[in-house]
Amino acid sequence: MEFRDLRGLTGVTITPYDIDGAAPGEHLGLPSASATLVVDLADGLVLSSESTRGTTAFRCCLAGMHLRPVTIHHDGSQHGVQLALSPTAVRAILGMPFGELTGEMIELSQVNTDFARRLHEQLAHARPAGRTQVCASALAAIAADTTPAFDAQTAWDVIARRRGQVTVAELVELSGWSARYLTKLFVAEFGVGPKQAARLARFDAARAALESGLPAAAVAADYGYADQPHMSREFTELTGFAPGALLARRAAEFSPANER
Repeated sequence: MEFRDLRGLTGVTITPYDIDGAAPGEHLGLPSASATLVVDLADGLVLSSESTRGTTAFRCCLAGMHLRPVTIHHDGSQHGVQLALSPTAVRAILGMPFGELTGEMIELSQVNTDFARRLHEQLAHARPAGRTQVCASALAAIAADTTPAFDAQTAWDVIARRRGQVTVAELVELSGWSARYLTKLFVAEFGVGPKQAARLARFDAARAALESGLPAAAVAADYGYADQPHMSREFTELTGFAPGALLARRAAEFSPANER
């Protein structure tokens, strides 16, 4: 469920999940223009990445925007709630710039111990059908009346609204600043430059379009890639998989145990 305006929060998506009966395996956590908060209600969310040694188990995993995938290791079942958080939401909920989380995977308790404890306890006692509302109420209760720097946020909003199909030159024209100054403000707030943010936003939108069944050639044309090979190169650089291979990989994740 998506909440576009929850006591000042924008761009919050809450997705409860319950998976049972799948074969043990791995699930890709893809690059995203959002921060991600996963509250695990089972035995821990087990993650690994290209930049870490071994695996780490999380109870409430807070991950910033990242440019490479992470791997979720599972035993065939997963239970919890995943929240996608926009920069505005991160600032409102946690009182920190979005950029401080970029590339990070940490326990929510490292930022706010009390909120992490209360959120986990409330979700653990909630019925599956009530988890979305529990999260919404918890976010509303903690949301601060602060917002990111207006001008940097405005640039982000343009990128999000246009699904990454905007150039730095266009943002410069809209802002009236130099490219250097715009990039400095943007990086200070979000941890990456506007070009990288636009790249991730476009990838998010294109991936969703492909997963909805649209042809790759049409997606490449509609989502601002020069051509289909250009889109394929971008997907490969971000995920390690070409579009078709990525869709096949994701479709095979969490397949029933008796199918393997």
